[in-house]
Amino acid sequence: MSAENIADDSNGPDAEVAESATKRFYPRTHANYWKSRLEHRSYSRDGKTFEVAEWSVRIHFKGIRKSFDLETANREEAATKARDIYLSLVAKGWSATVNELAPSPVAVTEIDSDSATVGEFLTEVERTANLKPRTFRYYGSCLRQLAAYVQGGKSDASRFDYRKGGFRAWRQQVDATPLSALTPAAAADYKMLRLKKAGNDPRRKLEVNRSFNSWLRCAKSLFSEAIICKPNFRVKVPRFKVRDGQRGERDVYWFETVSFERQGSMKFQAPTGITYEALVTNARQDLRAASPEVYKLFLLCLCAGLRRGEADVCLWSQLNAEDNSIRLEANQYIEPKHGSGGTVYVDPSLMKELLSFKEPEQDGFVVNSPLGWKATTYRRYRCEPHWRTLIGWLESNGINARKKVHELRKLFGDAIVKRHGIFAGSAQLRHSTIQMTASHYTDPRQRAALPIGNLFSDGCESVPSENSQQNRQSSIQTQNGKGVRHAP
Repeated sequence: MSAENIADDSNGPDAEVAESATKRFYPRTHANYWKSRLEHRSYSRDGKTFEVAEWSVRIHFKGIRKSFDLETANREEAATKARDIYLSLVAKGWSATVNELAPSPVAVTEIDSDSATVGEFLTEVERTANLKPRTFRYYGSCLRQLAAYVQGGKSDASRFDYRKGGFRAWRQQVDATPLSALTPAAAADYKMLRLKKAGNDPRRKLEVNRSFNSWLRCAKSLFSEAIICKPNFRVKVPRFKVRDGQRGERDVYWFETVSFERQGSMKFQAPTGITYEALVTNARQDLRAASPEVYKLFLLCLCAGLRRGEADVCLWSQLNAEDNSIRLEANQYIEPKHGSGGTVYVDPSLMKELLSFKEPEQDGFVVNSPLGWKATTYRRYRCEPHWRTLIGWLESNGINARKKVHELRKLFGDAIVKRHGIFAGSAQLRHSTIQMTASHYTDPRQRAALPIGNLFSDGCESVPSENSQQNRQSSIQTQNGKGVRHAP
């Protein structure tokens, strides 16, 4: 087999054999030799291990071994850089090569608002703010959307190309946007651009309004006082002068003149003809024997109200058969959303059903999956194959919501609130405030209907109610006291 054939087959089923053969056929002076020696470095933060997207390589030369960050996620480019480092070692030795590759020291000075860029601002936020990696990643993408609009560049599909460098090039271009270019006027124009996507459909308008509110809330969070007012925050955020008819000219940040949009009622309405009783019955018939892992995910989401990420990494140790509860708390795999840890109490039959799948001495995850758990800064589910199966089953059973798995949690909350009230629902859903629960679910005590049943009885004249008769007599007596007589 030739070296060219081995390189062409590097992505096939015999990739490991081809990779091993590559080490024999290619010399160290060839870039393909270093492809099999590239690796992803990892780091720990808050007790969790994260994998770096960029490649690195370890090179052993003249009794010394060092690791080099290649600063690229493209394998071809990384292999070329590794080859060049090796050639430099052969020609110049360790000292000269390391000195050339060492980054120049950066002075710790305040960056002026006129020269600071979006990239420098985000780097400073990451350095000084104690945000979760996934949260910072999402907030940063929201701010970059505005920066891309201000810059006027084309945001085509190439910006999602992680393999060929399209994403990296797009980010570098956007990060070079001056922070001072994010003006109140630019933010107002960007807002109108997003809102016009709704057209004239009233329902679509509410969806777009909610999407815009979410974007604005996340982008503003990067500029909160808890972040930019820290003594070690070196970037000076620019302020802009705007005219105010009441208070005159004043200095504001770019987001202070952008208001949230009306997002309509968020009250949950169960799909017509869909009940949790029917779903459980159908799932027990269709999934229990054929797809037990999918069945367990279904039970955790519908009958215990767990979020998708919480059910994905739920442990057997979280299930307590003594008081029929499931404890949701931070562990090595997940931190509950907004610190919404707590205890969910479930029906004894559900606990018995879940424990029936547990083998003696079994520990670890409740749901088995062919994929292992891995800490990432993006959204990744360990049970992704099972989730896809569950989503398809839910669609076949009448669940047409955009977030079909989350619809199960809503059905759980709606059933709890209807039976036990808004406070019990808030506790079971582990919401941060009772107002959040009230904004999504209707307390049955608030469903007070006007009693007009006697007005629709056939063959009977409408009879005034007792209260209306008493009010009328009281009114007559009051007016008679003023010298006004009415005919009976």
